[in-house]
Amino acid sequence: MRPLSRADADMPVPTPTAYASTADPTATRPVVELVADGGPMIGLGHVGRCLALWEALGGDAVFRLDHESAAGFVREHGATVVPAGELVAPLLVLDRFNPTTTEEVRELQAQDHRVVLLDDLGAGRMAADAVIDPPTAAEWPPAGALVLGGFEHVLLRHEVVVQQRGASPKGVLLAMGGSDPFGHTVPLATALAHAGIAPTIALGPAYAGDHPHDGTPLNSHTDFISALAEAELLVAGYGHTLLEAAHLGVPAVAIPTRPEHQVHAEAFLQHGTAVLATPETAARFAVELLEDRERYAAMSERGPQLVDGRGAERVAQALRDLA
Repeated sequence: MRPLSRADADMPVPTPTAYASTADPTATRPVVELVADGGPMIGLGHVGRCLALWEALGGDAVFRLDHESAAGFVREHGATVVPAGELVAPLLVLDRFNPTTTEEVRELQAQDHRVVLLDDLGAGRMAADAVIDPPTAAEWPPAGALVLGGFEHVLLRHEVVVQQRGASPKGVLLAMGGSDPFGHTVPLATALAHAGIAPTIALGPAYAGDHPHDGTPLNSHTDFISALAEAELLVAGYGHTLLEAAHLGVPAVAIPTRPEHQVHAEAFLQHGTAVLATPETAARFAVELLEDRERYAAMSERGPQLVDGRGAERVAQALRDLA
């Protein structure tokens, strides 16, 4: 496929079509319903990549979210969040924290919905109408139908795709997710400061931890992408942010915060865009990577080669075809 051009990137993001409810005969029924888990204990990674799909689908998609912090996040971008109750779209994209079972998929299909699972290792993969497999898992179990996988299907929001890399990147950006449920931000900021690095700190929209005394917090979580593009290095948890950094050519120090992520992180880092660390070793690895300019340059070049920024566009078209 052709690489992303600046003409592609400058295309305006579609605005959502007005939707009231299925009881309103004048409402436009959405084609896709994005059902994503997110909140203080989960973070907003699931919601963020679904927001990339919403942008690519325009008025064809709405959200169904359980936590107000997640709902507020997508509303800030102009998305519609439908209330709890009857599912309103013929095609459901489930981006959930826990694996989806076959029974859950079959029940939804019996209600005349097509079901797409995003980043899901559950047995429901064999029954789903399609699966979207990000390149952040070591391997994926078999699926019964359409598989949209690999780096060419990475879901990046429009603001990431159009963002230009800083001409003279400098500094370290510390970002432990939309909520940092394990409280790593403060000790990591202190460790980086002791290593001679004063980090810029991204506190996510669902962050409820202590205010860090070391480093400089961003004024707003909406500044995150521009701050990432200007940073020389990212220190972050293991997740979707690493794909955003890769696209922008920002090498990363990745810290898996959940034991089940370790094997996936080890496999992902073989692609050459980040190094693996623990909360105790992250500051040392950051210093070493910044000093090893040859390795740093190779990692910076590798990221955009893997993540071209057109994944949401490709997945959106596949979903329209499926629906």
